[in-house]
Amino acid sequence: MALTITPWSISSDLTPEIAVCAIDSTDVWILSWLSERELTRDQAISGMALDEILSDPEPADSEQALAMAAVHAAELGISLREVVVRLSVRVAQRDLHRGGHGPGYAHFRSHRRGASAPVRP
Repeated sequence: MALTITPWSISSDLTPEIAVCAIDSTDVWILSWLSERELTRDQAISGMALDEILSDPEPADSEQALAMAAVHAAELGISLREVVVRLSVRVAQRDLHRGGHGPGYAHFRSHRRGASAPVRP
């Protein structure tokens, strides 16, 4: 896990989410998964670190990872639960965009409004 931090962006080698500096202000940052909020640079770093923590499939110490995630979420002023939901939605959106072959896609398609019932043999 590593964040790449430049004067204009923050990216990760573990997650596709990013943070970018606003064009007209170096004091305003936007996270791709929390785009409706303007953040400070420190909050953007915290948001990216939070995403990395939650994206790690095998943390060395899961209890410590969750504790750190809660700290980062608090720095953003949102609950850890809300963060998990937001990031899960982002993953699902990427799966659908890539052709819909991600986890749960068949279930989603079968329950969409107007979708035909699954074919059974």
